[in-house]
Amino acid sequence: MYNSKYGFTKKYVDWLSPELNADVYPVKKIKPGMLDSYDIIILGSGLFAGNITGKKILISNKEKLKNKKLIIFTCGIADVEDIESMEAINKKILSEMPEELSSQIKIFNLQGGINYSKLSFMHKTLMRITYKALSHKASSDLTRDNIMFLEAYGKDRDYTDKKYITVISDYVRQL
Repeated sequence: MYNSKYGFTKKYVDWLSPELNADVYPVKKIKPGMLDSYDIIILGSGLFAGNITGKKILISNKEKLKNKKLIIFTCGIADVEDIESMEAINKKILSEMPEELSSQIKIFNLQGGINYSKLSFMHKTLMRITYKALSHKASSDLTRDNIMFLEAYGKDRDYTDKKYITVISDYVRQL
């Protein structure tokens, strides 16, 4: 299942589902009982300011998911090579999950992109605020993630790469 606002998460889902012969559903189409017949649940979700969309589906189905393998893959503009940043994001995601689920969740972070021209007013506003704050920092104080953000601001960028799904498909096959 997935939640994709600007299409990058969906792109990964379209690459991953044939690799795993997986059924695919948008989160908004999940109905009660649909998750019962699956042993492995994968949630692909956009990453916005360190938050994932679609987490409510896991939280609201926590009792049904207790004995299942749970995988979340995030998709955002964040630099996935910035291990410290990714660990902080993953820790935040797990802290927002019910305790009984957090130990069963494996998280993968994938590089997405930005369609600045398609951003909602709210996302453009948040990006503008972030851009202004980062623009005033000394370059020596900027992280790789900050630099990527500044370079992408106001532009359309696609950092997706099919190679990123290999680690997920390999993990699922090992289960």
